[in-house]
Amino acid sequence: TSTAAAAAATAAAAAAKAMSNVKAAATVLTEYGHRSTLHGLSHMFQSGDLWRKAFWLVLTFAASGACVYHIYATVSNYLESPITSIYRDEGPQALFPGVTICNLKPVSEALLHAEEEKAALFHHLDQVWNFFDNWLFGLRSRKHSETRVEYKERQRELLKTYTDIFWVSDDTREFGLSDRHTLLMCLYKNKHCNASNFKLVQHHRYWNCYTFQPLDGDRTIDNSDQDSGLRLILFTDSNFDSNRLDDSVNYLRSMTREDEITNPYSLRTYLGRGNRTLNQVLTGNKWEAEGLRIFIHNESQFPTTSDIAFDVSSGASTTIEVNTKQVNTLNRPPSHVCNAEEPETISYVRYFGPNVTGLRSYRLTQPEAVMEAQQKMIFDKCGCYTHLLPFKFNTSLLCLYADPQHRIHPSMEFMQRLACHTNSFKLAEQKTSELLQQKDEYKPCTSWKLQATKVQVPWPRSDELIDFVNYVFMPSYIAELQNEDQVMHLLKSRNSRAEAIIRHLFNPDCRKENGTDAPLVDSWCISRAKLKANVAQIWIKPASTHAGVYMEEYSYDWPEALSEVGGIFGLWMGISLLSVMEFIELLCILMSVCTSRDAGKRSSNVGSAAASRNRMPQDFEAILRYLASLEDEEMREPVRQLQYQRQQPQQQQQPQQQQQLNSARAAREPSG
Repeated sequence: TSTAAAAAATAAAAAAKAMSNVKAAATVLTEYGHRSTLHGLSHMFQSGDLWRKAFWLVLTFAASGACVYHIYATVSNYLESPITSIYRDEGPQALFPGVTICNLKPVSEALLHAEEEKAALFHHLDQVWNFFDNWLFGLRSRKHSETRVEYKERQRELLKTYTDIFWVSDDTREFGLSDRHTLLMCLYKNKHCNASNFKLVQHHRYWNCYTFQPLDGDRTIDNSDQDSGLRLILFTDSNFDSNRLDDSVNYLRSMTREDEITNPYSLRTYLGRGNRTLNQVLTGNKWEAEGLRIFIHNESQFPTTSDIAFDVSSGASTTIEVNTKQVNTLNRPPSHVCNAEEPETISYVRYFGPNVTGLRSYRLTQPEAVMEAQQKMIFDKCGCYTHLLPFKFNTSLLCLYADPQHRIHPSMEFMQRLACHTNSFKLAEQKTSELLQQKDEYKPCTSWKLQATKVQVPWPRSDELIDFVNYVFMPSYIAELQNEDQVMHLLKSRNSRAEAIIRHLFNPDCRKENGTDAPLVDSWCISRAKLKANVAQIWIKPASTHAGVYMEEYSYDWPEALSEVGGIFGLWMGISLLSVMEFIELLCILMSVCTSRDAGKRSSNVGSAAASRNRMPQDFEAILRYLASLEDEEMREPVRQLQYQRQQPQQQQQPQQQQQLNSARAAREPSG
């Protein structure tokens, strides 16, 4: 019984305490409503009329709903586009881009169509490589299930593999595009340039490419008028076969289906009896034009990895206009990652030969990082590197490099590397998209993007052919004929490259005015069709002296976000920073009231706050009486005057009140 009574007493005490806390909290909330800076809340508590209270209550809730919706719409808009893109036409000073020239026919046609040079080339392939007759013999035969088209496609890919092995293992620099014989005229910023401004870059598809570099390194763009940029007149060395210029083309099938199965084409028969050139082998199954391929790239980028490339036809004048844009992106992991620091550098092989390797440093950005990862994948599987991507080691570490002692009869080790390379490179290519995502950290936050357009028209004009040959073409090759040594160190031909070009382009038999023995500069005859098939004019010009600027900015930074949110709350509910502090103060008071041990006393103290304001006059009178009792005369005199002023209205009011009382009594008494 005593235990039950104690429990009941405890429960009653807890209930009383809870009720006291509720009363205290209600009092605090009422006080907060009267003094709050929230306009709707203060109007609701201070209104004496019930209808007015209801009106302000509905209005406050409606404004609160509108405020919540407005904030939701603002946040949704930010999440949809947290980044604002800004583009300006006028930005920093633009720089002239890197320009790399490659020939779509890697091997010089002038040399391949000269009997002596062609015989010397065949001799070299026979003595050193045995025309690859012992290489992959089983793959050369036509399968019974293959159509002739399928067989030819596979055959050309196989022959392309032979030439790739030849390019990696041998020294092919003198077979391809020659800067001295290609460059007929060069003007950069309206100043003459020459072959020393072009640096060799070897590539498995184009063999010899040349990258333009100003001797003084000046890439600034002073203007974008007719004197700007790089102007070139180039000898493309594309076509010296007269039969290809005829109206009709003769074809005679030299091998039957049975021959292709039992005695298939080798590289020897393909180049000899098949009457194909080495350039047809090098193109593989790609049907490409005659002329040049121009790569436009950043100066710090490996040239042939650029995605801006234009094919320039022979017999045409081509204008390439380049627009430069600076791209500034934000580092926003994990959706967008970039590197704000200066990229590292990586060295790639620019050219190679016996006991010589030329290296050049490039920026290690995302594409280069992907290629390095692919090279590592191939090396981990095969123990060698691929020649199909830029490499930074000597060619002896490439998968398709054949030792001199194993070039006629390939070693088993080489054949295993070749098979491994083929499969591993395909796998590495399939991983490109995945590697791009993994190498986001190599993407610079600030980069330079290039955009280019091309316009091409026929050139040269028929009425300018004689002047073009006399003042542009002839001066270049006459000097070469006088000073040039033998060029073909592998072919060991007695003829120079310039002499081979002159011999195929000019026809001395038709010089009749001064006789066939007249000097070439005095009397010459040239094939107009051959000339147009082997020259091209190129103008690479900047679109503007300044680069455009693309910038990314956050849609809201902290000051803007604070202003936006503050404006929304102020518009719909009148909330300011002081209102927030008032609310925090309210929470602190409520916690203090609810956690106080003497909640009843706290409630009475809080509840008496309003009543104390009504007792202010009585308290003021007590203060005045206290001050009047002081002995300080200077203090007592002002206090007495203040008491007198407060008593005068009361004394005047007492007779008036007494008179009103007497009038009321007389009115109630009956008349006599």
